[in-house]
Amino acid sequence: MHALADDQLLHAIAQGDTQALRELHRRHAATAVRFAWRMLGNVADAEEAVADAFCEVWQQAGRFEGRSQVRTWLLGIVRHKALDRLRQTDHTVASPADDGHDPACDIADDPADTVARWQDAQHLQRCFEQLSSVQREALYLSVVEGLTTHEIAQLQGVPPGTVATRIHHARQRLRACMATDVAPAPPSPR
Repeated sequence: MHALADDQLLHAIAQGDTQALRELHRRHAATAVRFAWRMLGNVADAEEAVADAFCEVWQQAGRFEGRSQVRTWLLGIVRHKALDRLRQTDHTVASPADDGHDPACDIADDPADTVARWQDAQHLQRCFEQLSSVQREALYLSVVEGLTTHEIAQLQGVPPGTVATRIHHARQRLRACMATDVAPAPPSPR
């Protein structure tokens, strides 16, 4: 599966090949989640939008016409799923409760805490982006997707020990980067 182009994967997905869907997910899920997260501002909502998008890819792969790159097509689906979530949220916020109380007006946290959490998230994102692509992918699949080291090894086409090393080094680099207020060092080649 690793050698197939994205459009070939879509053709295989249209034929019911779940391995092709896993490979397409491996290639594009991290980008799709980051894209959705930037639109939605919430990781859980972003992950749900991407899951919905991959479900649609599974159902609609046969309709891909090749007028764009598969990645562009996929991100278009993610965008629509994220916009649907935003509309649902806007609709909920715009509809006051029966008692006239608008839950959107509640302020659960101190604004300073909210700003601090946002800054921490931005710092983490900058640090995460400084990891090598294979470290980011392995860490993402492990932490966010909950895949085992062996599953990640299968997806990346490397031995499980290599995946464990990538995750270990990624965590070390994230810890070191988060402990500093300065720009992180360039990613290592691992």
